[in-house]
Amino acid sequence: MATASVSTVPRYYTAPGSVLADERVQLSSRISGFIRKLAVREGDAVREGQVVVEIDPSDVEGAVQRAAAARASAQADLADARVDVDKFTALTKTGAVPMDTLRKAEVRRQVAQARLAEAQAALETANAQRAYTSITSPVDGVVVGRLREAGDLATPGVPILEIEARNTLVFQTYVAESRVTQLDPAQPVRVKLDAAPQAYEGRLLRVVPSADPATRRYEVKVSLPIAAGLLPGMFGRAQFHVGEDQPLTVPQAALTERGGLSGVFRVAADGQVEFRWLRTRRQIDGRVEVTAGLVDGDRLVLNPPADLRDGDRLAVSTPAAQ
Repeated sequence: MATASVSTVPRYYTAPGSVLADERVQLSSRISGFIRKLAVREGDAVREGQVVVEIDPSDVEGAVQRAAAARASAQADLADARVDVDKFTALTKTGAVPMDTLRKAEVRRQVAQARLAEAQAALETANAQRAYTSITSPVDGVVVGRLREAGDLATPGVPILEIEARNTLVFQTYVAESRVTQLDPAQPVRVKLDAAPQAYEGRLLRVVPSADPATRRYEVKVSLPIAAGLLPGMFGRAQFHVGEDQPLTVPQAALTERGGLSGVFRVAADGQVEFRWLRTRRQIDGRVEVTAGLVDGDRLVLNPPADLRDGDRLAVSTPAAQ
């Protein structure tokens, strides 16, 4: 024999969503040039620092050579200007040339110095462009998009590859406006994926504090453990702990069926049994929540035999709560 009893059980809110990489990067070129080599394709794993794209360096090398030639010209011009200044300084002291000639020589030297500084900066910039002819992956991850092919023209800001970091997987879902304030960061979140046999325990990572104006739902992300078989795009559901209930429950073993109706046999004080039709809702750890048909403390027959009928009388003993 068992009893119907009120117990405290957690209350959950379930929301559907998908696994995604919390870090997704799009790689593009900082310089214009034809793509000489694309070393990876969709699905390939990449390491941080691995070269994944090579840009044809012809234009960059040409710019370096032009900048080097301009610097050499500026150095020669400055050297000549310094010779003139030294020469006219000596001649001015003897009165062989006027001061205006020396002044013009000094101006030419200053201009030559400025041109040399400009040429040096241009050369350093051109040399720096060499580094941009090789594009490396900034993260360990997997290529999920190959947006250009070898031979295409790469231009600044136009994506070539898209990479997802697999060490930061999250479950993304959307929570109703009425529930978002009930989410507790201290409570674990149970995530069940359709493609995985087991459930995963995550943590509330962040709530985007701005609802979608059409659905009035808030974007929520749950951190997931690093586990084999977890892949971006997997669909599932997240269970958020949003409070506690105190429902009336009965053991699953007390439920039976009579005349097409599901219910239990309630035992009166004198041992007489009566069949009570129940309105039930959910199963909780081997017990069933009852919303109508019983009250707290009602005694019930466990595993009622098939021949037990309404009005039968049982030998009553002290019930053991289950």
